[in-house]
Amino acid sequence: MKKKIGLFGGSFDPIHTAHLIIASVIRQEFDLEKIIFIPNYISPFKENSSTSDISYRIEMIKLSISGNKEFELSDFEALQKRAVYTCETIEYFKSLHPDYDLTLIIGNDAYKTFKKWKNSSYILDNAEIIIAERSEQAVIDPDHAGFRVMISRKCPKIEISSTFIRKMVADNLNIKYLVNEKVRHYIIGKNIYNGNLNKLV
Repeated sequence: MKKKIGLFGGSFDPIHTAHLIIASVIRQEFDLEKIIFIPNYISPFKENSSTSDISYRIEMIKLSISGNKEFELSDFEALQKRAVYTCETIEYFKSLHPDYDLTLIIGNDAYKTFKKWKNSSYILDNAEIIIAERSEQAVIDPDHAGFRVMISRKCPKIEISSTFIRKMVADNLNIKYLVNEKVRHYIIGKNIYNGNLNKLV
């Protein structure tokens, strides 16, 4: 049986505690060798929206996963400097790790739009999909019967979002415990989300 690698993509603007907990739980629940965090340059679904500079987002991931040999960072999508489709990412990692099975980790909201993704059939044929949501609302599409689509039954439901954290910073509120402590200091030092946080160091 091939070993499995988890692919965890997103904006990570910023990466936060819930991202790390989800990755840790899913890695154990599904016996994944490692999980690779893949920050996008910009999402194909959000090309008209703005995100923080990719160099900031990459550095925050590095700070968050430092010392964890089961977590890795890939700058594949970031280096393209454009919206990268998931099918392209799967193709890239399939060529990079031919001896591994690929597992794509996505949220339930993303899964609901999966049929609109470019070359979704290619993704289904070449990767497992894990829906990272322990929720009654998470239901596998009947059209995906026979494909390797699974729902995590162990992921805790954590109501933390990057949007919420950015708003906290903008409102000069302390985000301690919401992000890795090194990330919190990095956000303060770089003034990434326009909050006057010097008093919150």
